[in-house]
Amino acid sequence: MNRLVAVAFRTATTPMRANAGALTSVRFSSSHSAPLTKEDLEHTTGLERAELEAELRGETLFDRNGLKGPFGTRAKPVVVPSTTNFRPVACTGGVGDQEHELLWFNLFAGHKHICPECGQFFQLKQV
Repeated sequence: MNRLVAVAFRTATTPMRANAGALTSVRFSSSHSAPLTKEDLEHTTGLERAELEAELRGETLFDRNGLKGPFGTRAKPVVVPSTTNFRPVACTGGVGDQEHELLWFNLFAGHKHICPECGQFFQLKQV
């Protein structure tokens, strides 16, 4: 692993060496405890910037809560929104007897995916 990659993956609690350059903190999330400033927007790009702009408008661009709804069937799969053509998804099954351990899989656009544990269907919808 080269030095630049190693520096980029340090967490905020990891002590930094004095010769690590100007990097003093790494921000892994756009959730702020302090109010957003103009400088926050000047230093962000891509999806993070879109998320900050939505936050300033009082909107939520990415809902980090799990999807809730009826059990996905072949005819009516669970629709999973995504800004790309794939997304990692986790399934916990249904309720009661159909509940199972958390099972992760990659969901791709244009294909329905069936959970091998509970038989629930999922389909990606690009937004």
